[in-house]
Amino acid sequence: MDPNYLLPGACSIVSLMLPLDGGLVRRYLCKDDHDSLERHEVDTYRELYRIGQRVASFLHSNGYRAVVAEPNLDYRYKDTPEYTKTPPRAKQGIMDWFASESGWLVTRIKKKLFKPLYYRDVATTDWNLIPSFSHRYGAVAAGIGTFGWSGNVLHPDHGARVLYNTVITDAPLKSDPYMKETPCDGCRYCARVCQSGMIHMKEEDSVRIGGRTFTHNKKAHNLRCVIVCGGLSGQSLYKGWSTWSPGRVKVPDTDENIETFWNEFVLANGWKHNYYAKVLTHLVYHAEHGFIRRDRDRMRTTCGFCQFVCSKTRKERKENYEAIIESGEVVEGPDFSFRVVKSGNP
Repeated sequence: MDPNYLLPGACSIVSLMLPLDGGLVRRYLCKDDHDSLERHEVDTYRELYRIGQRVASFLHSNGYRAVVAEPNLDYRYKDTPEYTKTPPRAKQGIMDWFASESGWLVTRIKKKLFKPLYYRDVATTDWNLIPSFSHRYGAVAAGIGTFGWSGNVLHPDHGARVLYNTVITDAPLKSDPYMKETPCDGCRYCARVCQSGMIHMKEEDSVRIGGRTFTHNKKAHNLRCVIVCGGLSGQSLYKGWSTWSPGRVKVPDTDENIETFWNEFVLANGWKHNYYAKVLTHLVYHAEHGFIRRDRDRMRTTCGFCQFVCSKTRKERKENYEAIIESGEVVEGPDFSFRVVKSGNP
């Protein structure tokens, strides 16, 4: 929550928000169209960054310091010596090599090499996933949204289908007021569409921002979201429908040993030429380059359902929920391709 991490001496933030297209979101949830929303989401993140650059330039021209945070996937662990000891390009090349197709001898060599290299260069991730700055907290402090039950920040006109970014500055700006009421009415559709169990249905947690207490669900371990939203599992808790992922990793029932489970899963798959290794090497690239500096072909949006289900009205949320549970399942086809199987279809 502290903006001084990115700009020592900061005393103000400018919070930025752009909505996602509701029609594209609905077609994504229905599994009628995947790629349009994925491109739209990336373009929206990049537009938020460009807007932030213009705001920062204006502040600079008036004699103030200002930095634009990245809108997503910008975590503090990436600044640690453990994470930076291998250059990102080399780290990515190593992971891509492990996931590539190879003969039996090279595959045996990969299996032996993977564990020591994994613990040297990849297992240094801090799964608390502390961002350089929390855009959600910033948006709440700036009064352009407030927390819903999911922990996503809701806007009165768009629900949770919004994206945020932040400009941090030492300009002494006057603050806007908090949003008085939350648009969240406690429908819990966000929890009902989470295949990972990340969002608790009843238990709540709280955070204090500027002397005011805000509540949302008591979230489970972040690795639950990494496994499902990252694309490794499209179906864990609920049968009959999936996310846009053909993966079928079963998320542990409790968080007690979930980091051990994660490490064992990566060690068992990271050196193989299979769908899971493909996703893992893309996750390394995605985490490093975020939405601003990466190539589009290194990411596939597979979930986000807790965010996308949450529209302005309960009627819209119910329609989104029904669209998800009636949308069918995504299964893996030849050469890691995806295929949607709906009820009644072969």
